Amino acid sequence: EEQQLKSVGDVTLTWLHRGSETLGRKLVDAVRGFEFPAGDVHAFVHGEAGFVREIRRYLRFERELPRERMSVSGYWRAGHDEDGWRSSKREWNAVDEADEAKAAGRRG
Repeated sequence: EEQQLKSVGDVTLTWLHRGSETLGRKLVDAVRGFEFPAGDVHAFVHGEAGFVREIRRYLRFERELPRERMSVSGYWRAGHDEDGWRSSKREWNAVDEADEAKAAGRRG
């Protein structure tokens, strides 16, 4: 499905249709191939936890976006119901914190 979206800003919208691809693969590839504009870049990435983590790691550690310019959250997890995801999200967040600590050790 594609919907008409109106914006007063200068927006380029690209619809990504999953087809037979793995969940999130087209989005991960699109983010990796995106040419960032000059200046301050901010990222808002919320979605399925598996591909959200991959995008977060790319933005944070390869593109070196400062943490304060990113809002990243795994809102759900493929194969889990809401209770299952809630019960494992603390562990998911701990892995992200460990990623940050490792990166800080490499930089410092």
